[in-house]
Amino acid sequence: MKIALLSDIHANGDALDAVLREISGRGVDRIYHLGDLVGYNAEPEKCVRWAMMHTAGGILGNHDAVACGKTGGETFNAPARTAARWSGEHLSDGSREYLRSLPDRLVVEKEILLVHGAPSDTDRYLFTLDDAAEELDGLDGVPDVRVVFFGHTHVPAAVVRRRDGSTVSVSPGAYRLEEGERALMNPGSVGQPRDRDPNASFLVFDTRLRSASWIRVPYDIPEVQKKIVAAGLPRLFATGLPDGM
Repeated sequence: MKIALLSDIHANGDALDAVLREISGRGVDRIYHLGDLVGYNAEPEKCVRWAMMHTAGGILGNHDAVACGKTGGETFNAPARTAARWSGEHLSDGSREYLRSLPDRLVVEKEILLVHGAPSDTDRYLFTLDDAAEELDGLDGVPDVRVVFFGHTHVPAAVVRRRDGSTVSVSPGAYRLEEGERALMNPGSVGQPRDRDPNASFLVFDTRLRSASWIRVPYDIPEVQKKIVAAGLPRLFATGLPDGM
């Protein structure tokens, strides 16, 4: 079975459309999202409705939590908090309820764990190899989990625990897990990449082969910028898109 992992769509409907066009030609059986459907960009209702209707499951992101009223965004910077609350104001009751229903973690396909930030903390950013190694150590209590997919950083990444116990970073392009290996994998962001590549990023995972492929897709950035400005959202979210933040 092939599954697609999408994270940090952030109300970017144009980027989502481009990714879905790419997915349609790749024989994907199911799609899961890793949270932050809303925030930053101007089409929260479109993105949440898509997740409700077309994904097999997903995770609550920190921006989603603000938009649906679960948290107040006190830890956000002012522009991010403004955008998350704006998203909440532009969601239907059904979409807000969907966000409230999302779990913090979800096991799918028997050996895959989905989280937004990290297995130990939904709001933890996993940037360093040491942080990833600590999270892999914590998986010893859930031996059936082979792969953790996470988002939150907006940066494609992969860290693998090898059979000899070593922990290594793997360049996000393509990787096949060997028998006895475990991994943390980040598909990157659909709606607001932060790795200096403006193209939308997602991941396809073959559950039979245990192989991952990271895919980048261009989309109409000027159109997204126009929508951000027209919505009255902070302009910095528009100006950062061409540079991949």
